[in-house]
Amino acid sequence: MGADRTRTAADARAVAMTAARIHGHSLPTIARHFERDHTTVLHATRRIEKTPPLRDLAAKIAAELPDEPAGASTRAAVDEQIPEAGYRSPGARAQERAVPVAGERRQLRVAR
Repeated sequence: MGADRTRTAADARAVAMTAARIHGHSLPTIARHFERDHTTVLHATRRIEKTPPLRDLAAKIAAELPDEPAGASTRAAVDEQIPEAGYRSPGARAQERAVPVAGERRQLRVAR
């Protein structure tokens, strides 16, 4: 699903996230699949759990999912998704640049 924010699309995405969570997938794995943050998945699953018809739908979908995802018969597919040691996401690097070290802070000058 895309970035559509309509109620219908958001509910469908949340039900799919909840079904994946019920099926046993981790929050980060689900988040990567839907191109979202893991906290978004957590919020979606909590929201669906409070709505009985959608909760039942998610449980039904989760029950119909195959025990093993297609193409993931070996652990090699999972290992490919784990970043190597020393990997830092582009967002972490940008955040480090945005927050200067205490000794490097620029002093504000007062215009007179």
